[in-house]
Amino acid sequence: MRSSQTEANTTLLRSPVKVTFDTNTLSGVVDPDQQFGAPDHVAYQAVHAAVKVGQVRGFFSEGVITLDAIGRKEKAAVLGAARFVSEATSTAPNQITITLGPCWKHVDLDPRIRARIETAREMAMRALIGPRRFGDSLVVRGYGEGFYEPYPSGAAFVAAVDATNALDAAIVARGLGRAQVIELAKFFSERDGAAGEWWPQGLERTRNTAESKKVRLAVNEWADGEALAAHLGYGNDLFCTDDRGGDLGDRSVLHPSHRAWLSETHGVTFVNIAELAERLATTP
Repeated sequence: MRSSQTEANTTLLRSPVKVTFDTNTLSGVVDPDQQFGAPDHVAYQAVHAAVKVGQVRGFFSEGVITLDAIGRKEKAAVLGAARFVSEATSTAPNQITITLGPCWKHVDLDPRIRARIETAREMAMRALIGPRRFGDSLVVRGYGEGFYEPYPSGAAFVAAVDATNALDAAIVARGLGRAQVIELAKFFSERDGAAGEWWPQGLERTRNTAESKKVRLAVNEWADGEALAAHLGYGNDLFCTDDRGGDLGDRSVLHPSHRAWLSETHGVTFVNIAELAERLATTP
């Protein structure tokens, strides 16, 4: 009996650590040479090796492609070009079907980002499905089977989806995540006398580079909020990021004050790349 219990404990200890990598750590994990000469280069090498051998199961948010991959200067124009459209079709006499849905502008990915994602997939890393809301949820297409990590089935599926959407709503309620880009877009619409239009259209109404920068920061914040919600929904162990707020300061969901809330209330455990490497080095 004791031998069986020991074997069970050993198996548990050797279970892969499930880590969600933020955009700012994903690139270095996929290609540690990008960090050559940096203080954390060795840490990136260690985590890269751990992912390749299966000690770490690596994940990234779909927002890496749907939001972060939009060029820094193009975020306002690309997202602002979205339209909510309707289409009517008739398949039989006296029968009309009306389909409503969002139409987002297609953007070609930067070849460097595409290569990064392909390398991540070769390392068995998978994308996480984020919150799903009617209208403003962007979905990755064109990558085929195996791009997204599937949700569990049955009751576990319901629980995972509920957890993702609940954290998304809680982040927005604190004025974080996508709340900031929606607020900004609505301000631009109202300023131009177009109150009531679908909120992404307001992003197309920026008037100068300063406003475009505000949109860029707000879109990045949107992506961070969705990454955290997806991380929680999938029940991953660690959220690996070097972001602590940046230009947004305490208006960022990754600022230390909000990290404390996410940790204490929602059980999110944050690590930077050096802390993750240290944990892996001390894991039996």
